[in-house]
Amino acid sequence: MKSLKNIYVLTACLMLAVGLSAQHNNADKVISVVGDNIILQSEVDVQYFQQQQNATGMPLDSDAKCRILDGLLLDKMFLAQANLDSLIVSQEEIDGELDRRVKYFMSVFGSKEKMEAYYGKSVAEMKEDFTEDIKNQLLSDKMKAKVFTGLKVSPQEVKDFFAKIPKDSIPYFNSELEIGQVVMFPKITDEEKDVARKKLEKIKKDIEAGADFSLQAILYSEDPGSASNGGDLGIIERGELVPEFEGVAFRLDPHKMSDLVETPFGFHLIIVDEKKGNKLKLRHILIKPKTSLADLALVKNKIDSVQHQLAVDSMSFREAVALYSDDEGLKLNGGLMVNPKTQGTFFEKSEVDGTLIFTLDRLKVGQYSEVLPFTNMDKTGEKKEGYRVIYLKSETKPHKADPSTDYSKIQSAAKQKKQQDELTKWIKLNKNHIFIKIDPSYYNCEPIKKWIAADKN
Repeated sequence: MKSLKNIYVLTACLMLAVGLSAQHNNADKVISVVGDNIILQSEVDVQYFQQQQNATGMPLDSDAKCRILDGLLLDKMFLAQANLDSLIVSQEEIDGELDRRVKYFMSVFGSKEKMEAYYGKSVAEMKEDFTEDIKNQLLSDKMKAKVFTGLKVSPQEVKDFFAKIPKDSIPYFNSELEIGQVVMFPKITDEEKDVARKKLEKIKKDIEAGADFSLQAILYSEDPGSASNGGDLGIIERGELVPEFEGVAFRLDPHKMSDLVETPFGFHLIIVDEKKGNKLKLRHILIKPKTSLADLALVKNKIDSVQHQLAVDSMSFREAVALYSDDEGLKLNGGLMVNPKTQGTFFEKSEVDGTLIFTLDRLKVGQYSEVLPFTNMDKTGEKKEGYRVIYLKSETKPHKADPSTDYSKIQSAAKQKKQQDELTKWIKLNKNHIFIKIDPSYYNCEPIKKWIAADKN
C-alpha cells in the first residue's frame, strides 16, 4: 500500500506541476514576487499536499505553509542573485536534468506511452514545458552551492555547538541498528541463455518464412509492456533505451528485421517502422533467459554454507560480502544497508523493513540470521528470487546525545546551524537590492518575518 500511495503522490504532484507552468487563471493567486519571479499559492499547496501524504496520518503544524513559502522565497532569491551574478547553466546540463526526471516518471507510470497518454502530451512537449523551470532550478542550486562553498565545521565548533545546548534540551535518540546482508541470486547459465536464443531464432525463421511479426510478438514476446500491442514500443528518442538495443535500432533500415540482439533484458528481434532523425518508431520481440528451481536450490545450498562459516567465525562478514554477495549496491559499503532518509547506516526500528523486524528481534549484536528467502527487482525491473543472511552489526540503547557516541549526528546538526547562520547573513546582505513583495496574509508567519523588512522598503 505504501508504494501505491507514493505513486499517487508523485503523479498528483507532477500533474499539478505540469499545470503550474501554464497556469494564469483567477483561481490561483500570486503570493510573492522576488526580482522577476513570482510564487503562486498553488506552488505552496503542491508541497503542502505532498508533506501531508508523507506524514502518514499525523496533522501538519500550523507553520507548515509558512516554512514552505520561506523555502520558495529562498529559491527565488538564489535565482535572482544568480542572474545578477551572471551565473549560467549549459543546455547540456538542462537536457541531462530533463532526461533524468522524465525517465524517473516513465518508471513510475511503467512506460513512456502510459505517461504520454495520461498527460495528453508527448515527452518532447513535456520537456519543452519544463525547460524554463529546470533552468531556473539549476541556476538557484548553483547560487546556493556558491554561498556554501568551503563551509565546514571544525571539531572545536562541534564541541562548542554541543556545549551551548541547554541541559534540558539535549536531544534524546531512540535505539538504532546497523544492519548488513549477504544476498545471493541464481545466475543465468550459458545453457539457459542458449535455450532463449534458440527459441528466438525459431521465431525469426518463422517470420522470414512469412509469419507476421506483430502476431509473433503477441504470441511469444516476454515484454509485458509491448507484447499485447504486437511488440510496439512507439516512438523512441536516443537515450531512452539501453545502449545495446539502441546501437542496433538506429543502424537498421526501415522495415528491416535485425539479427538477435542481446541486452540485460534478454534477446530481442527489432523492426524499425519509421525513422525521423533521432526518433524511431519500432517494434520488438523479447525472449528472456530463465533460471530454474534447480538453480534456486543450488544457491540455497551455497548460502547455507556461507551462513555456517559466518556463524562459526571461520569467515568475516566483510569477506562474505566481498566474495559472495550479489548486492552490488551495498558491496562498496561493506554490505551495510543505507538508510534512505539519512544516507547513513543507522536505522531506528520504525524505519526498518517490516519483514525484518522479527528476525532482528531474535538477534544479538554480532549474530547472523538463518538463511531467509529474498525477492528484489533487478535493474531491468524483473523480480528476482534468492536468499539472504542478515547481520546485526550494532544496536544502540535509547540515550541522550553524547559527543563520544553520536559525534557524526552532532557534527551534522552543527553544520546545519552554521549553514542557517550563513544563509541568514546572506539574505540580510542581499535582500535590499532585490525587489521582494509578499502577500500580507503571510506577515504573521514566524519564518517569513526576516523577509518583511525588504518587502516594506
